[in-house]
Amino acid sequence: MQKAGDIYLLIFAGLVGSMLLFSVSFIMMHFKNQNKFLRQKDKAQKLQLEHQKELLHTVINSQETERKRIGQDLHDDVGTALSNLRLTIGLFNQNPQSSFTQFSSNCNTIIDRIIQDVRHISHNLSPPGIELYGFLGAVEELCDSVVQLRSVKINIHNQAETLVDQLDTVAAISLYRIMEELLNNTIKHANATLIDIHFMLKEQHLHVIYKDNGIGIPSDMKSKKGMGLHNIESRLEMIGASIVLPTSPYSGFQCQFKLKR
Repeated sequence: MQKAGDIYLLIFAGLVGSMLLFSVSFIMMHFKNQNKFLRQKDKAQKLQLEHQKELLHTVINSQETERKRIGQDLHDDVGTALSNLRLTIGLFNQNPQSSFTQFSSNCNTIIDRIIQDVRHISHNLSPPGIELYGFLGAVEELCDSVVQLRSVKINIHNQAETLVDQLDTVAAISLYRIMEELLNNTIKHANATLIDIHFMLKEQHLHVIYKDNGIGIPSDMKSKKGMGLHNIESRLEMIGASIVLPTSPYSGFQCQFKLKR
């Protein structure tokens, strides 16, 4: 009986020891997995922070580039026209016997040019078409201006009904600038003859698809983003939208992004 009791005691001790060993192993595994999860989470947060810093840097660079461009336009166009106007007035004052009709015509021509340049700069700062015609009308006007200057056909497909014209001002201007950037990239680099722009409503999101039939993005350039794509991504980030680039090498360019209603 004593031996049987010892055997039961040994078995019980073995079971307890096994349970303790299993518990310790489980706890160690849990802490190991938790540490791994925390490291992955920390890595993801660092990557997200770096991405946000990169986008902020892009926004700042874009703003500085825009300021320099506006300053250059003011200097080259408006400044030069005003200098010509002053020179024209000065020449007439030196020779008041010259034809006043010709002098008046020259002044009117220069003033008309200044007005046109100021309108152009003002349009670049804040597209007036959005307030006058709504977002879709402004995009149609933009596309018409591109078609008049380039041998490219642009089709706009609106399956989002009136949603596109219900966007708030910030979202509307950001999307308008994105359309400008995409059209500019296509005209400059894609050698495309056809552009399709789709606006669709899916699962409470406004989906926008832009695609052309140009040369697309070469496979060795897909991992590199130019300033244009960085500007697009930063503008989308500011209005809470996300972007997808499902593009195959040399089979045309396609850009898709979605924005919450």
